[in-house]
Amino acid sequence: MTHLDPAKHAWMTRSSTRRVMDALDNAMPSASRFVGGCVRNALLNEPVGDIDIATQLLPDAVMAAAAKAGLKAIPTGIEHGTVTIVCEGEPFEVTTLRKDVATDGRRAVVAFSEDWSEDAQRRDFRLNALYADRTGIIHDPTGGLADVSARRFVFVGEPEERIREDYLRVLRLYRFEAWYGSGAPDSKGLEASARLKDGLSTLSAERVWAELKKLLSAPNPSKAMEMMAMQGVLQQLLGVNGSLRVLRAIIAQDVEYALAPDSLLRFAALVGGGPERIKTMAAKLKMSNAEAQRLNGAVDPAAREDVHKAFGDLAAAERAIMALGAQAFEDQARLAAAGETAPPPRDWRLLAKYAAEWKQPDFPVSGGDLILLGYEPGPMLGDALDELKAHWVAERFEPSKDALLARLKQ
Repeated sequence: MTHLDPAKHAWMTRSSTRRVMDALDNAMPSASRFVGGCVRNALLNEPVGDIDIATQLLPDAVMAAAAKAGLKAIPTGIEHGTVTIVCEGEPFEVTTLRKDVATDGRRAVVAFSEDWSEDAQRRDFRLNALYADRTGIIHDPTGGLADVSARRFVFVGEPEERIREDYLRVLRLYRFEAWYGSGAPDSKGLEASARLKDGLSTLSAERVWAELKKLLSAPNPSKAMEMMAMQGVLQQLLGVNGSLRVLRAIIAQDVEYALAPDSLLRFAALVGGGPERIKTMAAKLKMSNAEAQRLNGAVDPAAREDVHKAFGDLAAAERAIMALGAQAFEDQARLAAAGETAPPPRDWRLLAKYAAEWKQPDFPVSGGDLILLGYEPGPMLGDALDELKAHWVAERFEPSKDALLARLKQ
Protein backbone atom coordinates (compact mmCIF):
# COMPACT_ATOMS: atom_id res chain seq x y z
CA MET A 1 0.00 0.00 0.00
CA THR A 2 1.40 3.39 -1.01
CA HIS A 3 2.18 5.69 1.87
CA LEU A 4 2.82 9.41 2.22
CA ASP A 5 5.40 10.09 4.89
CA PRO A 6 4.01 12.95 7.01
CA ALA A 7 7.57 13.90 7.95
CA LYS A 8 8.21 14.76 4.29
CA HIS A 9 4.96 16.65 3.75
CA ALA A 10 4.74 19.65 6.05
CA TRP A 11 1.13 20.39 5.12
CA MET A 12 0.07 17.14 6.87
CA THR A 13 1.71 17.95 10.20
CA ARG A 14 1.51 21.70 10.64
CA SER A 15 -0.44 22.99 13.61
CA SER A 16 -3.54 24.11 11.68
CA THR A 17 -3.94 20.73 9.95
CA ARG A 18 -3.47 18.78 13.17
CA ARG A 19 -6.04 20.88 15.02
CA VAL A 20 -8.70 20.40 12.32
CA MET A 21 -8.11 16.64 12.09
CA ASP A 22 -8.13 16.38 15.89
CA ALA A 23 -11.49 18.14 16.02
CA LEU A 24 -12.97 15.73 13.45
CA ASP A 25 -11.39 12.64 15.01
CA ASN A 26 -12.73 13.61 18.43
CA ALA A 27 -16.23 13.56 16.96
CA MET A 28 -15.71 10.22 15.14
CA PRO A 29 -12.31 8.50 15.11
CA SER A 30 -10.82 7.61 11.69
CA ALA A 31 -13.83 9.03 9.87
CA SER A 32 -11.95 11.79 7.99
CA ARG A 33 -9.29 11.66 5.27
CA PHE A 34 -7.42 14.09 3.05
CA VAL A 35 -8.69 13.96 -0.52
CA GLY A 36 -8.28 15.42 -3.98
CA GLY A 37 -5.66 17.95 -4.98
CA CYS A 38 -3.54 17.81 -1.83
CA VAL A 39 -3.10 14.03 -2.11
CA ARG A 40 -2.65 14.14 -5.87
CA ASN A 41 -0.02 16.88 -5.75
CA ALA A 42 1.86 15.25 -2.88
CA LEU A 43 2.13 12.03 -4.91
CA LEU A 44 3.20 13.99 -8.01
CA ASN A 45 5.78 15.98 -5.99
CA GLU A 46 3.95 19.19 -6.87
CA PRO A 47 3.25 22.07 -4.44
CA VAL A 48 0.20 21.52 -2.24
CA GLY A 49 -2.18 24.45 -1.91
CA ASP A 50 -5.68 24.01 -0.52
CA ILE A 51 -6.29 21.08 1.82
CA ASP A 52 -9.62 19.30 1.30
CA ILE A 53 -10.97 16.70 3.69
CA ALA A 54 -13.63 14.04 3.12
CA THR A 55 -15.54 12.76 6.13
CA GLN A 56 -18.23 10.32 7.18
CA LEU A 57 -19.53 12.97 9.59
CA LEU A 58 -22.72 14.72 8.53
CA PRO A 59 -22.41 18.51 7.94
CA ASP A 60 -24.12 19.44 11.22
CA ALA A 61 -21.72 17.16 13.07
CA VAL A 62 -18.77 18.84 11.33
CA MET A 63 -20.09 22.24 12.43
CA ALA A 64 -20.50 20.98 15.99
CA ALA A 65 -17.03 19.40 16.05
CA ALA A 66 -15.44 22.65 14.91
CA ALA A 67 -17.34 24.68 17.50
CA LYS A 68 -16.38 22.29 20.30
CA ALA A 69 -12.70 22.70 19.31
CA GLY A 70 -13.03 26.49 19.26
CA LEU A 71 -12.66 26.68 15.48
CA LYS A 72 -14.65 28.83 13.08
CA ALA A 73 -16.97 26.87 10.78
CA ILE A 74 -18.69 28.37 7.73
CA PRO A 75 -21.53 26.49 5.96
CA THR A 76 -20.18 27.39 2.51
CA GLY A 77 -22.03 24.59 0.71
CA ILE A 78 -23.79 22.78 3.48
CA GLU A 79 -26.69 21.62 1.28
CA HIS A 80 -24.09 19.64 -0.71
CA GLY A 81 -22.20 18.59 2.40
CA THR A 82 -19.42 21.18 2.47
CA VAL A 83 -18.33 23.11 5.56
CA THR A 84 -15.24 25.35 5.59
CA ILE A 85 -13.31 25.21 8.86
CA VAL A 86 -10.91 28.10 9.41
CA CYS A 87 -7.93 27.43 11.64
CA GLU A 88 -5.04 29.84 12.18
CA GLY A 89 -6.25 31.81 9.18
CA GLU A 90 -6.21 28.79 6.86
CA PRO A 91 -9.42 27.42 5.28
CA PHE A 92 -10.06 23.66 5.20
CA GLU A 93 -12.95 22.48 3.02
CA VAL A 94 -14.58 19.52 4.78
CA THR A 95 -17.16 17.59 2.75
CA THR A 96 -19.37 14.71 3.82
CA LEU A 97 -19.12 11.55 1.71
CA ARG A 98 -21.88 11.59 -0.85
CA LYS A 99 -23.32 9.98 -3.93
CA ASP A 100 -25.11 11.54 -6.89
CA VAL A 101 -28.85 11.01 -6.98
CA ALA A 102 -29.48 13.05 -10.14
CA THR A 103 -27.38 15.22 -12.48
CA ASP A 104 -28.19 17.46 -15.43
CA GLY A 105 -24.73 18.37 -16.72
CA ARG A 106 -24.54 21.51 -14.60
CA ARG A 107 -25.39 20.57 -11.02
CA ALA A 108 -26.08 17.46 -9.00
CA VAL A 109 -28.58 16.35 -6.39
CA VAL A 110 -26.64 14.37 -3.78
CA ALA A 111 -27.32 12.06 -0.86
CA PHE A 112 -24.90 11.72 2.03
CA SER A 113 -23.11 8.43 2.48
CA GLU A 114 -20.62 6.63 4.72
CA ASP A 115 -19.19 4.60 1.83
CA TRP A 116 -15.79 5.75 0.58
CA SER A 117 -16.21 3.87 -2.71
CA GLU A 118 -19.53 5.58 -3.43
CA ASP A 119 -17.90 8.95 -2.81
CA ALA A 120 -15.00 8.09 -5.11
CA GLN A 121 -17.30 7.01 -7.95
CA ARG A 122 -18.80 10.50 -8.24
CA ARG A 123 -15.40 12.21 -8.63
CA ASP A 124 -14.03 13.23 -12.00
CA PHE A 125 -10.57 11.64 -12.39
CA ARG A 126 -8.96 8.67 -10.70
CA LEU A 127 -6.04 10.87 -9.62
CA ASN A 128 -8.52 13.11 -7.81
CA ALA A 129 -10.22 10.16 -6.09
CA LEU A 130 -7.29 9.24 -3.83
CA TYR A 131 -7.70 9.52 -0.06
CA ALA A 132 -5.00 9.69 2.61
CA ASP A 133 -5.53 9.26 6.33
CA ARG A 134 -3.52 11.42 8.70
CA THR A 135 -0.84 8.71 9.04
CA GLY A 136 -0.24 8.91 5.27
CA ILE A 137 -1.82 5.62 4.18
CA ILE A 138 -3.36 6.01 0.70
CA HIS A 139 -6.79 4.57 -0.04
CA ASP A 140 -7.45 4.06 -3.76
CA PRO A 141 -11.01 2.91 -4.62
CA THR A 142 -10.73 3.64 -8.37
CA GLY A 143 -7.19 2.71 -9.43
CA GLY A 144 -5.74 6.21 -9.43
CA LEU A 145 -2.31 5.11 -8.16
CA ALA A 146 -1.71 3.55 -11.58
CA ASP A 147 -1.90 7.04 -13.11
CA VAL A 148 0.68 8.69 -10.84
CA SER A 149 3.89 7.64 -12.62
CA ALA A 150 2.32 8.33 -16.04
CA ARG A 151 0.96 11.69 -14.82
CA ARG A 152 -2.14 10.89 -16.82
CA PHE A 153 -5.72 11.91 -16.05
CA VAL A 154 -8.23 9.12 -16.54
CA PHE A 155 -11.93 9.57 -15.83
CA VAL A 156 -13.46 7.51 -13.04
CA GLY A 157 -15.55 4.84 -14.79
CA GLU A 158 -16.90 5.72 -18.22
CA PRO A 159 -15.74 9.15 -19.49
CA GLU A 160 -19.07 9.99 -21.13
CA GLU A 161 -20.97 9.34 -17.91
CA ARG A 162 -18.63 11.58 -15.90
CA ILE A 163 -18.83 14.37 -18.46
CA ARG A 164 -22.62 14.21 -18.75
CA GLU A 165 -22.77 14.68 -14.96
CA ASP A 166 -20.96 18.01 -15.35
CA TYR A 167 -19.84 19.30 -18.75
CA LEU A 168 -17.20 21.49 -17.11
CA ARG A 169 -15.18 18.28 -16.84
CA VAL A 170 -14.33 18.70 -20.52
CA LEU A 171 -12.28 21.77 -19.60
CA ARG A 172 -11.02 20.25 -16.35
CA LEU A 173 -9.44 17.42 -18.37
CA TYR A 174 -7.35 19.90 -20.35
CA ARG A 175 -6.62 22.03 -17.28
CA PHE A 176 -5.17 19.10 -15.34
CA GLU A 177 -3.22 17.94 -18.39
CA ALA A 178 -1.81 21.48 -18.75
CA TRP A 179 -0.75 21.68 -15.11
CA TYR A 180 0.40 18.16 -14.38
CA GLY A 181 0.15 15.87 -17.43
CA SER A 182 3.04 14.37 -19.31
CA GLY A 183 3.28 11.89 -22.13
CA ALA A 184 0.21 10.73 -24.01
CA PRO A 185 -3.15 11.71 -22.48
CA ASP A 186 -5.92 9.18 -22.04
CA SER A 187 -7.40 8.63 -25.51
CA LYS A 188 -10.86 7.62 -24.25
CA GLY A 189 -11.12 10.82 -22.26
CA LEU A 190 -10.08 12.98 -25.21
CA GLU A 191 -12.53 11.26 -27.54
CA ALA A 192 -15.36 11.71 -25.06
CA SER A 193 -14.52 15.39 -24.56
CA ALA A 194 -14.65 15.90 -28.33
CA ARG A 195 -18.01 14.15 -28.66
CA LEU A 196 -19.61 16.05 -25.78
CA LYS A 197 -18.02 19.48 -26.22
CA ASP A 198 -21.38 21.01 -27.20
CA GLY A 199 -22.42 20.55 -23.57
CA LEU A 200 -20.13 23.43 -22.64
CA SER A 201 -22.76 25.79 -24.06
CA THR A 202 -25.15 24.74 -21.28
CA LEU A 203 -22.81 25.95 -18.52
CA SER A 204 -22.79 29.37 -16.95
CA ALA A 205 -20.30 31.72 -18.56
CA GLU A 206 -18.75 32.46 -15.17
CA ARG A 207 -17.84 28.79 -14.60
CA VAL A 208 -16.35 28.44 -18.08
CA TRP A 209 -14.26 31.61 -17.77
CA ALA A 210 -13.00 30.67 -14.30
CA GLU A 211 -11.88 27.26 -15.58
CA LEU A 212 -10.32 28.73 -18.73
CA LYS A 213 -8.31 31.20 -16.64
CA LYS A 214 -6.98 28.36 -14.49
CA LEU A 215 -5.97 26.49 -17.63
CA LEU A 216 -4.19 29.52 -19.11
CA SER A 217 -2.38 30.07 -15.80
CA ALA A 218 -0.50 26.78 -16.12
CA PRO A 219 3.26 27.22 -16.66
CA ASN A 220 2.97 25.97 -20.24
CA PRO A 221 -0.53 25.16 -21.51
CA SER A 222 0.54 24.97 -25.18
CA LYS A 223 0.12 21.21 -25.54
CA ALA A 224 -3.29 21.24 -23.87
CA MET A 225 -4.41 24.12 -26.09
CA GLU A 226 -3.24 22.25 -29.18
CA MET A 227 -5.28 19.22 -28.09
CA MET A 228 -8.30 21.48 -27.54
CA ALA A 229 -7.90 22.87 -31.04
CA MET A 230 -7.59 19.39 -32.56
CA GLN A 231 -10.70 18.17 -30.70
CA GLY A 232 -12.76 21.24 -31.69
CA VAL A 233 -13.10 22.41 -28.08
CA LEU A 234 -11.51 25.81 -28.73
CA GLN A 235 -13.85 26.33 -31.67
CA GLN A 236 -16.76 25.54 -29.37
CA LEU A 237 -15.56 28.03 -26.74
CA LEU A 238 -14.28 30.89 -28.87
CA GLY A 239 -15.88 30.49 -32.28
CA VAL A 240 -12.35 30.14 -33.73
CA ASN A 241 -9.35 27.94 -32.97
CA GLY A 242 -7.36 31.01 -32.01
CA SER A 243 -3.76 31.97 -32.66
CA LEU A 244 -1.70 29.21 -31.07
CA ARG A 245 1.49 30.65 -32.61
CA VAL A 246 1.15 33.97 -30.78
CA LEU A 247 0.13 32.19 -27.57
CA ARG A 248 3.23 29.99 -27.77
CA ALA A 249 5.37 33.09 -28.26
CA ILE A 250 3.89 34.78 -25.17
CA ILE A 251 4.55 31.60 -23.17
CA ALA A 252 8.13 31.56 -24.51
CA GLN A 253 8.55 35.12 -23.19
CA ASP A 254 7.35 33.96 -19.77
CA VAL A 255 9.82 31.08 -19.76
CA GLU A 256 12.76 33.13 -21.03
CA TYR A 257 12.31 35.91 -18.50
CA ALA A 258 10.92 33.80 -15.61
CA LEU A 259 7.64 35.74 -15.59
CA ALA A 260 4.50 34.63 -13.79
CA PRO A 261 1.85 33.34 -16.22
CA ASP A 262 -0.62 36.09 -17.11
CA SER A 263 -3.92 34.46 -18.07
CA LEU A 264 -5.44 37.68 -19.47
CA LEU A 265 -2.51 38.45 -21.76
CA ARG A 266 -2.44 34.82 -22.88
CA PHE A 267 -6.16 35.02 -23.62
CA ALA A 268 -5.62 38.15 -25.73
CA ALA A 269 -2.88 36.33 -27.64
CA LEU A 270 -5.04 33.25 -28.16
CA VAL A 271 -8.21 35.03 -29.24
CA GLY A 272 -6.59 37.55 -31.58
CA GLY A 273 -8.61 40.21 -33.34
CA GLY A 274 -9.40 43.80 -32.43
CA PRO A 275 -11.66 45.67 -29.99
CA GLU A 276 -14.92 44.29 -31.36
CA ARG A 277 -13.77 40.70 -31.02
CA ILE A 278 -12.51 41.32 -27.48
CA LYS A 279 -15.73 43.10 -26.56
CA THR A 280 -17.77 40.15 -27.86
CA MET A 281 -15.68 37.59 -25.95
CA ALA A 282 -15.74 39.64 -22.73
CA ALA A 283 -19.53 39.78 -22.89
CA LYS A 284 -19.88 36.11 -23.83
CA LEU A 285 -17.71 34.97 -20.91
CA LYS A 286 -19.15 37.61 -18.53
CA MET A 287 -15.74 38.93 -17.56
CA SER A 288 -15.39 41.51 -14.82
CA ASN A 289 -15.16 45.18 -15.84
CA ALA A 290 -11.49 45.23 -14.85
CA GLU A 291 -10.74 42.18 -17.02
CA ALA A 292 -12.60 43.62 -20.00
CA GLN A 293 -10.81 46.96 -19.66
CA ARG A 294 -7.41 45.26 -19.49
CA LEU A 295 -8.14 43.27 -22.65
CA ASN A 296 -9.52 46.32 -24.43
CA GLY A 297 -6.28 48.16 -23.68
CA ALA A 298 -4.25 45.25 -25.05
CA VAL A 299 -5.92 45.60 -28.47
CA ASP A 300 -6.71 49.35 -28.49
CA PRO A 301 -5.73 50.58 -31.98
CA ALA A 302 -5.28 54.23 -30.87
CA ALA A 303 -1.48 53.97 -30.84
CA ARG A 304 -0.88 50.76 -32.82
CA GLU A 305 1.57 52.36 -35.24
CA ASP A 306 3.56 53.99 -32.42
CA VAL A 307 3.73 50.69 -30.49
CA HIS A 308 5.38 49.03 -33.46
CA LYS A 309 7.68 52.00 -34.00
CA ALA A 310 8.57 51.99 -30.30
CA PHE A 311 10.98 49.07 -30.75
CA GLY A 312 13.38 51.52 -32.36
CA ASP A 313 12.01 54.94 -31.50
CA LEU A 314 11.61 56.20 -27.92
CA ALA A 315 9.60 59.21 -29.08
CA ALA A 316 7.04 56.80 -30.53
CA ALA A 317 7.13 54.86 -27.26
CA GLU A 318 6.35 58.00 -25.29
CA ARG A 319 3.44 58.86 -27.54
CA ALA A 320 2.06 55.34 -27.18
CA ILE A 321 2.44 55.33 -23.39
CA MET A 322 0.58 58.64 -23.18
CA ALA A 323 -2.21 57.31 -25.35
CA LEU A 324 -2.54 53.86 -23.75
CA GLY A 325 -1.09 53.94 -20.24
CA ALA A 326 1.80 51.77 -19.04
CA GLN A 327 -0.09 48.45 -18.68
CA ALA A 328 -1.76 48.54 -22.09
CA PHE A 329 1.50 49.69 -23.70
CA GLU A 330 3.37 46.74 -22.16
CA ASP A 331 0.63 44.32 -23.25
CA GLN A 332 0.71 45.65 -26.79
CA ALA A 333 4.52 45.59 -26.91
CA ARG A 334 4.53 41.96 -25.79
CA LEU A 335 1.85 40.99 -28.29
CA ALA A 336 3.68 42.85 -31.06
CA ALA A 337 6.91 41.05 -30.24
CA ALA A 338 5.09 37.71 -30.07
CA GLY A 339 3.43 38.31 -33.41
CA GLU A 340 6.65 38.96 -35.27
CA THR A 341 8.24 36.11 -37.21
CA ALA A 342 11.70 37.46 -36.28
CA PRO A 343 12.79 39.00 -32.99
CA PRO A 344 12.17 42.78 -32.87
CA PRO A 345 15.22 45.07 -32.86
CA ARG A 346 14.61 46.19 -29.27
CA ASP A 347 13.85 43.94 -26.30
CA TRP A 348 10.19 44.45 -25.31
CA ARG A 349 11.27 44.19 -21.67
CA LEU A 350 13.22 47.42 -22.03
CA LEU A 351 10.09 49.07 -23.32
CA ALA A 352 8.01 47.67 -20.46
CA LYS A 353 10.53 48.90 -17.91
CA TYR A 354 10.62 52.28 -19.64
CA ALA A 355 6.82 52.50 -19.55
CA ALA A 356 6.67 51.60 -15.86
CA GLU A 357 9.29 54.19 -14.89
CA TRP A 358 8.37 56.94 -17.33
CA LYS A 359 6.58 59.95 -15.86
CA GLN A 360 4.55 62.09 -18.18
CA PRO A 361 5.52 65.79 -17.94
CA ASP A 362 2.77 68.26 -17.19
CA PHE A 363 1.47 69.97 -20.30
CA PRO A 364 2.37 73.65 -19.65
CA VAL A 365 -0.63 75.25 -21.43
CA SER A 366 -4.18 75.40 -20.07
CA GLY A 367 -7.50 76.50 -21.46
CA GLY A 368 -7.23 79.65 -19.34
CA ASP A 369 -4.04 80.66 -21.19
CA LEU A 370 -5.92 80.51 -24.48
CA ILE A 371 -8.86 82.49 -23.12
CA LEU A 372 -6.37 85.26 -22.19
CA LEU A 373 -5.35 85.24 -25.86
CA GLY A 374 -8.94 85.87 -26.90
CA TYR A 375 -10.30 82.36 -27.45
CA GLU A 376 -13.90 81.72 -26.50
CA PRO A 377 -14.67 78.55 -24.54
CA GLY A 378 -15.85 75.87 -26.97
CA PRO A 379 -14.72 73.51 -29.73
CA MET A 380 -12.17 75.91 -31.29
CA LEU A 381 -10.37 76.28 -27.96
CA GLY A 382 -10.32 72.47 -27.53
CA ASP A 383 -8.96 71.97 -31.05
CA ALA A 384 -6.23 74.53 -30.46
CA LEU A 385 -5.19 72.82 -27.21
CA ASP A 386 -5.11 69.40 -28.94
CA GLU A 387 -2.97 70.76 -31.75
CA LEU A 388 -0.51 72.33 -29.30
CA LYS A 389 -0.30 69.16 -27.22
CA ALA A 390 0.32 66.99 -30.29
CA HIS A 391 3.17 69.32 -31.29
CA TRP A 392 4.54 69.28 -27.74
CA VAL A 393 4.53 65.44 -27.66
CA ALA A 394 6.11 65.22 -31.13
CA GLU A 395 8.92 67.50 -29.92
CA ARG A 396 9.60 65.22 -26.90
CA PHE A 397 7.92 67.67 -24.44
CA GLU A 398 10.67 70.26 -24.94
CA PRO A 399 8.73 73.37 -26.09
CA SER A 400 8.05 75.74 -23.21
CA LYS A 401 4.77 77.45 -22.47
CA ASP A 402 5.97 80.68 -24.11
CA ALA A 403 7.13 78.78 -27.19
CA LEU A 404 3.81 76.97 -27.50
CA LEU A 405 1.75 80.14 -27.11
CA ALA A 406 4.00 81.92 -29.64
CA ARG A 407 3.33 79.05 -32.08
CA LEU A 408 -0.39 79.50 -31.53
CA LYS A 409 -0.19 83.24 -32.20
CA GLN A 410 1.57 82.54 -35.46
